[in-house]
Amino acid sequence: MLLKKASMVSVLALAVGVSAVGVASAATVTKASAVQVINSAYIVNGVSVNLSTFFEKGKTLVSVKELSTRLGASLQALKGGIVQAKLNGHLVELKLDSTSIKVDGVEQKLSVPVKAVKGTTYVELKSYVQALGAQFAKDASGATWIDANLLADVDHIQFADPSTIIASLENETGRVDYLINAQTGKYASLLDAADASELVVSPNGVRAAYTKSTGEVYVINLGSKTSSLISADTSIKPELVWSADGSALYFLQGDKGSVIAKLDVTSGTISKILDDKVDYKANLGVSADGKTFTYTVTKPGAVVADANKPVDADDVTIDMKGTEPQIFLFVNDPSIKDNKPTQLTTAADDKVFIQAAADGSSVTYVSVSADDNVKSTLVQVSKDKTVKTLFADKDVYQATLSNGKWYVLTEGNGSNQFIYEIDPATGTAKQIYTVSDSVSEIVVKAGAPFAVINNGHVYVDIDGHWKPTTR
Repeated sequence: MLLKKASMVSVLALAVGVSAVGVASAATVTKASAVQVINSAYIVNGVSVNLSTFFEKGKTLVSVKELSTRLGASLQALKGGIVQAKLNGHLVELKLDSTSIKVDGVEQKLSVPVKAVKGTTYVELKSYVQALGAQFAKDASGATWIDANLLADVDHIQFADPSTIIASLENETGRVDYLINAQTGKYASLLDAADASELVVSPNGVRAAYTKSTGEVYVINLGSKTSSLISADTSIKPELVWSADGSALYFLQGDKGSVIAKLDVTSGTISKILDDKVDYKANLGVSADGKTFTYTVTKPGAVVADANKPVDADDVTIDMKGTEPQIFLFVNDPSIKDNKPTQLTTAADDKVFIQAAADGSSVTYVSVSADDNVKSTLVQVSKDKTVKTLFADKDVYQATLSNGKWYVLTEGNGSNQFIYEIDPATGTAKQIYTVSDSVSEIVVKAGAPFAVINNGHVYVDIDGHWKPTTR
């Protein structure tokens, strides 16, 4: 869940541009015979290459043959000086001296006509890359990335391990999941399931669990890409949480999430942890030792109306007072007499991006006020009900926990947003990135490169360069 939608990375100046590295100093020319062709450095499909280019009327023109070969496009020369290129289901036609190219049968205008220099055909770089359905991005170091072999239209990602991303694409029948190499962008199909819940990755990154709409639990091996039925129990299981050692799955049971239960992955045995008849539990957290459970409870709104009038009458209202989510903690210890959950919070704020500490000693969340003029803050509540604000300098839009530290996406200055790293142990916060307001999500995992989602495209920070990983 996101509190604010956002777009392109400006810290590392991810912007779609057309100037190539080293091209700015090339002389502007107007005649093909006077063109000064130079070698310009690019990163094409993850490989550093030099391409023949020249600069004219503020546009970079590139050798059609060289770029097509590097991208993996097929070329065919037709009569009348027409060159046809095919890639990623796109058909592009170029004609010498033409001020337009035909993309999938539709004419697109060019600022500079298609040119031939010493027998080599050149076309505007940006227009040609986009016509082929490839991705074009330039980072602050000056490196230009051009990628055609990237997964398109990603809806959600998570790291399976530091080098592997699970990307999910929603479709009309459900969802398709892919594995992506975070360094190269190379991808492979993982799971095509019409009614599967979101994959929950095991602590060691080897497996992922999911449920079907009918309640059965499956575990998929991320290496072999094979799924196994773990439990045929058909009770609704809205949330799955792995145990620290990967031997069990904890979940909320029932259509109202009333029960906390445990599933032994090996035997398939299900046992109840807490059945207190309290409905609408959510955001289940389990400590590393499997003894402390945290969760939220949200009460439904109350119908306020004249008892003599129908519920669907115009004057019926819903009283939402007291329906804000509250955080609870339960210690699964049979030796405790009259053992009951403890309510940790009472404040009338919304609570999102909720994450429990590994030792079960505290829960951290983003506190959102009903008043739009009040900033959202990062707050921690301890098991003794002590509440501490971890970050309140900027309005917090998203927060994620990794390796004991919090990473938050916040408001910035003007069109920018900031990303901070917060150490709850010391209370220190440091700004690590500046992004513009088109970045919608940050994705962090210990040992993995930092990732952001920008207008549906995934970028990964590789050695200080934002590399496009999806298109």
